[in-house]
Amino acid sequence: MLLAIDSSAGTSAAVFSGNKLLSKLLFEDPFGHAENIGEAISQALSEAGISASELEAVAIGRGPAPYTGLRVGMAAGISLARTLKLDLHGVMVLDAIAHGVKGNVVVTTDAKRGELFYARYQDGEKVSGPTVISPSELMIPEGHQHLTQSSDAEAVGRYAIAALAKGVDLSDVSALYLRSADVSPSKGKRVSG
Repeated sequence: MLLAIDSSAGTSAAVFSGNKLLSKLLFEDPFGHAENIGEAISQALSEAGISASELEAVAIGRGPAPYTGLRVGMAAGISLARTLKLDLHGVMVLDAIAHGVKGNVVVTTDAKRGELFYARYQDGEKVSGPTVISPSELMIPEGHQHLTQSSDAEAVGRYAIAALAKGVDLSDVSALYLRSADVSPSKGKRVSG
């Protein structure tokens, strides 16, 4: 049993038994990750008719995505996997979106700040990217399909299952941001006395 978690756009969780999707829960709220992650996991397990102790692995979407939302899903997945001593797999969400799509594909997702996350694929295999671009830099080569949908836990889970079956290394569970955070540390106050 595999639990997939993704908070790169909305907040979602999905449970798989082998290749079969048993349940999926998605909260599309792009700002309620912390409020929704526990409920997404709990309901996905409940709808699948299993307890967390029956899980064998967890797959997490590792971005690229904005900082806060991404960290919520990743932290939940990492904590659950470590607590229950489960296998943990990291999935780059643009790979998950392109998975199973034949031919030449460009995948873009909203990077906020008026930018896009970008990667190019051929038959599901990455050719270039991921990177951050402005919409004015977006070029869709002739003969390429343009995918713009967001990732979710089902896509992360399906990609993880297929990639692991092919021997792809998904051990990197670090967050993939591609740029600095939206906030920066304070320079501190000067105190005089």
